[in-house]
Amino acid sequence: MQAAHRRHIGQVEAAVYARWQMPDAVQFISLRRRLTRQTLEVRMQHTPPDSVLALRADYRQAESRAARLRLLVESGRTLNALPAAESGALALQRACSFCAMDGGVLLLRHADGSPSRSAGFGPAALQQQLATLPWQGAAQVFAAPLPEVALALCLPLHAASGEVFGALLLGNASAMRGPDAEDLEALQLLATLLAGHLHNSQLLAALSLRERSMSELVHQQMTAQEDERARVAYDLHDGLAQTLAGLHQRLQGFAQHRQLNDELRAALAPILQLAQRSMGETRQAISGLRPTLLDDFGLAPALDRELDRLRSQGRQVQWLRRDMQRLRPAVEIALFRVGQEAINNICKHTDSGAVSLDLHLDGDTARLQVEDRGPGFAAGQKQLAGEGGMGLVAMRERCLLLGGQFSCHSQPGQGTHLLASIPHALADEEHA
Repeated sequence: MQAAHRRHIGQVEAAVYARWQMPDAVQFISLRRRLTRQTLEVRMQHTPPDSVLALRADYRQAESRAARLRLLVESGRTLNALPAAESGALALQRACSFCAMDGGVLLLRHADGSPSRSAGFGPAALQQQLATLPWQGAAQVFAAPLPEVALALCLPLHAASGEVFGALLLGNASAMRGPDAEDLEALQLLATLLAGHLHNSQLLAALSLRERSMSELVHQQMTAQEDERARVAYDLHDGLAQTLAGLHQRLQGFAQHRQLNDELRAALAPILQLAQRSMGETRQAISGLRPTLLDDFGLAPALDRELDRLRSQGRQVQWLRRDMQRLRPAVEIALFRVGQEAINNICKHTDSGAVSLDLHLDGDTARLQVEDRGPGFAAGQKQLAGEGGMGLVAMRERCLLLGGQFSCHSQPGQGTHLLASIPHALADEEHA
């Protein structure tokens, strides 16, 4: 009979502890109390009267365990919803209320090893004294560590690597019985929850700082690249292009000289063609580096010049919308590079199919859409990743650096659709 009773009681307690996984702490506590009362009733029905005191002691222990679990469940859920700056004060308040302490402090260790107070609870004088207590890598109970502190608790905060980076120090001015082993374990678990939240916040802040630094570095690199492109383009325009133009004119004048016979004119014809082709290639190189149309007339004419490469191949090109309004220089350069790379990819990887462009303003957001009805590519294919070109990654990065968005959708046999959008695109005087 007693063995059956123990099995029944064990099943009831197992249900209680299994309920620890419930997301709603209020339902868990209510169920815990109900099952505890049921356990007590079962035991009292099959227990002699002289054991009632023992059952009451068991009931008090069960209530204490429920209080510990409530502290952990509610604190864990609340800490995750708070920023790191407020989580320390909440953890101190809950820990002091749980063990009836007057106050406490949260100390965090800097990179140089010096501690600093991050949060406090209770009287200011008590906080100042607690901040002077030593703290190590294990939970400790101090009996009268300072003249005005009768009892103190040290709860260290461990990082994922095991390193101690802070501590919760709780204290009481009047003498009292210290927490038992289970209460101290529950408090240390609360400190572990706080440590995980604070450490994750520190890692997230460091990651955000690193991401901002990388974005600034990429922005500086792309700005320097555009400046270098412009410098080389202007040097070619004012140097090599002018020289080739002069050479072509002199050759044309020489070819029209009356004293030349037919044999010399025939020999001079391919030289003229070579000079003319060199001039064309130089202009194309200048346009690829930094088209003067972009600086003089804006984004739409510069992109339309790039589309001439597709028209020369006999491809059908259509403008769905073509907004001629001038944009901020940084926005025009970014969208021009996106469109230029998209046209490069179409020339390289497709042989047929119509191409459509859509350039318009949606409020102060500039949107550029490039769509072709070529063969397309599968997700993860490196075809447009750009080994020698800017690639999809650089297209996306250019948009993100200006606070915009970039998307690419493609499937084999269904073509490719690119969409780049950048906010605050209007020139400063127009945007104001």
